[in-house]
Amino acid sequence: MKLLIWDFDGTLAYREGQWSGALLDVLNTHVPSHAITRDQLRPYLRHGFPWHSPDQPQEPRIAADVWWARLMPGFVTAFTANGLPSDHAVTLAASVRAAYCNPCAWATYPETIATLTALVHAGWTHVILSNHVPELPDLVRHLGVDRFITTIFNSAVTGYEKPHPAAFQHILSTLPRIECVWMVGDNPVADIAGAAAVGIPGILVRKTDSTVAYCCDNLTQISTIITHSAL
Repeated sequence: MKLLIWDFDGTLAYREGQWSGALLDVLNTHVPSHAITRDQLRPYLRHGFPWHSPDQPQEPRIAADVWWARLMPGFVTAFTANGLPSDHAVTLAASVRAAYCNPCAWATYPETIATLTALVHAGWTHVILSNHVPELPDLVRHLGVDRFITTIFNSAVTGYEKPHPAAFQHILSTLPRIECVWMVGDNPVADIAGAAAVGIPGILVRKTDSTVAYCCDNLTQISTIITHSAL
């Protein structure tokens, strides 16, 4: 098996506005007169998610409701810190899940489908390894990416957040007869350094980093990199 491990958010697809955009969508719907910006919400979303503490594995396969409940205090704080009453903030926080997972807010990058198609034809198997919400499989399916993906390894299910070594080792131990493997992602620490720690080479996409050997502007360059590196 020739295996490509793909990050999801920021690599294959994106949510407009990311997390702060989801909170802003909630405000736009329920408090249309507000004057709060994404920049005012963003500082309160830099902690409180499981991937902010990747060295602390979570219990696997927890119920989705439990997973989301652990994020609620952070959402409430983001709203109250911007002047909303606490009781109203609690109500708004309960709407973030639907806003973030709204399939209409997600899109694939222009080259995603064509790149995955070409690499399948070249004999590569695709899996996703993502620090994500429990609803990730639904988003992958809505975007039409699921037909290319053999397995989704989601931190909300496994309990391991990248760059924890177990997140990557779980893939290697689950899939048989791997001849060669690459990690593709947009985070130099979670994706590239995490993979390198267990011996998996990585390709950083949509940005450059002096510490990363392989970087590219978009996914169209992936095939060239993995082909030439094997020569």
